[in-house]
Amino acid sequence: MPVKLEHILKRIQALPPLPTSAMRVIALTKNPQTSARELEHVIGQDPALAAGMLRQANSAYYGYARRISSLQEAIVVLGFQATQGLAMASAVAPFLKTQIVGYEIEHDGLWKHSMLTAMAAKSLCRKLKLPYGDVAFTAGLLHDIGKLVISIYVQEVGSYLLEKVTDAKLSYVELEEKVIGFNHATVGGFLAKGWNLPNDLVESISYHHAPTSSQNHAELASVIHVANGLASLLGIGGGVDSFLNPIKQEALDLLSIKESNLELIISDLGEFLLDPTIFS
Repeated sequence: MPVKLEHILKRIQALPPLPTSAMRVIALTKNPQTSARELEHVIGQDPALAAGMLRQANSAYYGYARRISSLQEAIVVLGFQATQGLAMASAVAPFLKTQIVGYEIEHDGLWKHSMLTAMAAKSLCRKLKLPYGDVAFTAGLLHDIGKLVISIYVQEVGSYLLEKVTDAKLSYVELEEKVIGFNHATVGGFLAKGWNLPNDLVESISYHHAPTSSQNHAELASVIHVANGLASLLGIGGGVDSFLNPIKQEALDLLSIKESNLELIISDLGEFLLDPTIFS
């Protein structure tokens, strides 16, 4: 039942756009001439965005000893890239907190998995001394947005995909491509383009299941691939495909990751889960 590209694009266009304030934050954080005061002004005009940013900035994940009580303080302390990630988190939360029937993801499930992937991605960059940090956080947060669009098609063929995933000796995402004509990663890339996101985010979303196929950002895509696999191993919020898309050795090799690195990151993520506000 291969689906035509025009049908996919129509479903993407039917999704609500990102809030204007979030798009302005993204544009401002890409401009080196932007001041913290300008960012504060834009974010402050969107109460939901401002509240979400402050809530995340004060979570255990960021681990600051004192409470961050103002937007300007959050922007200065966290930096522009982290501000972009927090703004994006607040903007996409309503999308990611919906039930994704085709993938058997409960309400809030995709949000929790996406946040864990974002945290794992940033932690990986820190441990491997890679320069992507907060960009990796944003990419991890958005990596599965394609599921919002393609879920309806997966719902139609889900039982067949599960039946064939062992017989065909293919991963779940490879079967999505084979049966539907597109996989959720590729569709996520289309959606990211539609939101006018930077190319590093578009490619890392598009290729998070095939990172070495990324032409310009294979290293970042590999980080997201591994982070997604680690978040899936924790078994929180993932869908029916969580354990059917294993971490590829080629991504581990590209990043020169040892098994001990992965164990440390899983341990760190487990500690974050002790904070009851981490997914609020």
